[in-house]
Amino acid sequence: EHKILIADANIAAEGYELLESATLLTVPERATDSQILDMVRDVDAILARTFVVSTELIQHAAALKVVSRHGVGVDNVDVAECTRRGIAVAVTGDANSQAVAEHAIACILAVANRVAGADAHVRDGQWERNRWVGVELYRKVMGVIGLGPIGSRTARIAQGFEMEVLACDPYTTAERAQAVGATLVDLPALLQRADFISIHVPLTAETRHLIGREQLAAMKPGSILVNTARGGLVDEHALGEALVSGPLAGAALDVFKQEPIPPDHPLLSLENLLVSPHIAGQSSESMVRMAIGAADNILRVLRGEEPSHLANPKVLENRSRVAWTRSAT
Repeated sequence: EHKILIADANIAAEGYELLESATLLTVPERATDSQILDMVRDVDAILARTFVVSTELIQHAAALKVVSRHGVGVDNVDVAECTRRGIAVAVTGDANSQAVAEHAIACILAVANRVAGADAHVRDGQWERNRWVGVELYRKVMGVIGLGPIGSRTARIAQGFEMEVLACDPYTTAERAQAVGATLVDLPALLQRADFISIHVPLTAETRHLIGREQLAAMKPGSILVNTARGGLVDEHALGEALVSGPLAGAALDVFKQEPIPPDHPLLSLENLLVSPHIAGQSSESMVRMAIGAADNILRVLRGEEPSHLANPKVLENRSRVAWTRSAT
């Protein structure tokens, strides 16, 4: 019988049900590092959301065959160490892409129409209508950085506002961009022309601080920036300066360099910044899809099959943990 560690809370019941034939372990609240290392010694699989699958943990998990992410990012997993030891790292593909795209558009609408400030204003017993004048999305320019599943959905939604959509993605083609209604441009052109910019790329060594002081300074005056991807993509200090002195009119962040963001962080004092606690991908529907997808990926690997969305395909060359016999169908 296989042992599976459900490393995080709030996994939808549908995911548990798929794994009910295995022995399921959960991490106790306030578990120490040593307790966790003991737990993973003989587990076959780890299902993880924000749980950090570190080099040390992987080295202790002698039976581990798969780390299945409840989500799409792998920055909390030492993928290289997993690959070296023959451990598959799986993600849930576009299971939460619609939720993130909708959240990004919701943020743009909220910042453009100053919704959070107006709400607080009324709750404070005030009624100054002339203070809260927003801007429309209609026929403006949307810039999408990263044209994967989330960026593509964001581009399609933007067309409902009759927006011109510009996309920057060095890993896609002009034809692929055109298929989702976007025009492929380089990053400087996108920054210069876009009224609204939404970021949808993974955090890698290449993309860290993709939006820094130079890029912020190049943005169109009065523009709005939204980041629902990963905190390290945006230089937070430079963003704060751009929100105070321009050119940005506003921004929305669902992700931060440090999570949770410290309550005394300077960004939190800015009225033209909308914040949320890394919830963009968490619709009730996407949570079920991700739980099912993460559980299914575990079952596939334990059967010797390639998971539906494999983050480290080179692991298929390593049979030290899994006797790969079948490909995903």
